[in-house]
Amino acid sequence: MKQTHKRITLPPLLVLCVLIVASLIVVLPGPAPRALAEDSKGSSGKPSSTLEFQTANEIIGKRLGGLAGTAFDTILQDNYKGISQGDFSYFNSNAEIIQALKSSKVDAMITDLPIAQLAVSKNEGIGIMPEALVEDHYGLGLVKDSPYTEKLNERITAYRADGTIEKLYQKWTRSDDSAKTLPEQDWKTPNGTLVVAVSPDTEPMTYQVGDKPTGMCVDLLLHIACDLGYGLEIHPTASASLIAEIQSGKADIAATCISITEERKKTIDLTVPFYDGGIVAIVRDTAGSGKEENFFEGLAKSFERTFITENRWQLILGGLGVTLLISVISGAAGLALGFLFVLLRRKKEGGLANKLISLLEKLLGGLPVVVVLMVFYYVIFGTLEISSIIVAILAFTLLFGAGTGSTMWHAIRAVDAGQSEAGRALGLGDRDTFFLVVLPQAARNFAPTLLASFVGLIKDTSIVGYIAVQDLTRAGDLIRARTMEAFFPLVAIAIIYFALCRLIAWLLNRLVIKKLEPKDGPRTIKGVEL
Repeated sequence: MKQTHKRITLPPLLVLCVLIVASLIVVLPGPAPRALAEDSKGSSGKPSSTLEFQTANEIIGKRLGGLAGTAFDTILQDNYKGISQGDFSYFNSNAEIIQALKSSKVDAMITDLPIAQLAVSKNEGIGIMPEALVEDHYGLGLVKDSPYTEKLNERITAYRADGTIEKLYQKWTRSDDSAKTLPEQDWKTPNGTLVVAVSPDTEPMTYQVGDKPTGMCVDLLLHIACDLGYGLEIHPTASASLIAEIQSGKADIAATCISITEERKKTIDLTVPFYDGGIVAIVRDTAGSGKEENFFEGLAKSFERTFITENRWQLILGGLGVTLLISVISGAAGLALGFLFVLLRRKKEGGLANKLISLLEKLLGGLPVVVVLMVFYYVIFGTLEISSIIVAILAFTLLFGAGTGSTMWHAIRAVDAGQSEAGRALGLGDRDTFFLVVLPQAARNFAPTLLASFVGLIKDTSIVGYIAVQDLTRAGDLIRARTMEAFFPLVAIAIIYFALCRLIAWLLNRLVIKKLEPKDGPRTIKGVEL
């Protein structure tokens, strides 16, 4: 007798959980982040023999990590022979660079001293290289020939002279977070409101606590606005998008760690420096803390930093709501738009409408989603005051509509022509034949594909942070920027996305797909006895 073997399969969620736990065991058994000893930071001028690199010459030719949108790469190339563009890898947050450094994907993180000091205070196993690389200066960015540039220059110069900027720097770089508060905007604003774009992950200059942008630059601008009679509207955006924000007119001022360089002065205005510092390198520190911490202690502390501290769970909940809002509205509107494309193409298959829709589908299908999104935000709606969430909905509606329209159209054309002929033979008109005969049969074929496309749409919305939308992924980015820890926030966001997509797929499958499946059992024809 032939033996049969029953195939054993594991649920996808169980497999994911096993992989996550295994990864946590590898990544989190080490000690929790702590402030490194002063002699291992390098900022005190006392070199540490345990740092992997001690001098600038030692990192020439090594793999360097930098934050996207900064000018550290060009500054180093101008000052050091042997450092080239190819040595740099670019990341969207400082937390990602630190994780890459600790996992040996890069050999050094290039950043500025205040950010470096914060990073080493929150992460074990890294330190600031004793030798500073280059002197650096920060300024505020404005559109070229902005009418506000001279006014800002006057105030910054005065604040440097009277010690205001020094007081602000001491306030925002100290360890006492209770003192890091912003003045309330309770002054009169006869000159209107200035829109300021800030990076949410360059603490202490600009960062975000909960849903409120804060930091030294924000404090400085509030002082300036009060003196000049302006109001401030502050919104966070990705570091790589700050220059585009002011060039497109979305913002009047860009504020973060913007290094003053001659190359940047060719395209934007930069104020006089409000901060003078130096570019440094963070490298691996081979010395351990001597403190052992088990896996569960590390996991508990990571969970607390990710969700509990500063009520960061609210960021994730709010981001989840934005993700659902964009996905549901874009999905429903995109489905309607796709069906409209189908109806237009039915009018005349070789007509102009058919050709234009086909061209649109090919164009959108051949472009990266992030490029389409940024074209919508910075080009098509660049000069309009319109919510970035609405821009995201419009962009994803068009993308999803083009994709679903193409899927439905090809499924409809795949229905045998004899079905249409049979409908007409029964006396049905063209419209009734399409809706009662052809479309139901095609729906059984395209519905599963549309379901998969909608799940894909939910995942595609994770890029909306590029246009200053705080969705689920962006919420995770903000948490990583505050904790300087990449792994646990990423795993948490991944689990939420996975659960969300599986839940929606299950619901749509039960509510839609199952109803379209042909019913089993005997069939009868009305008016005919078998």
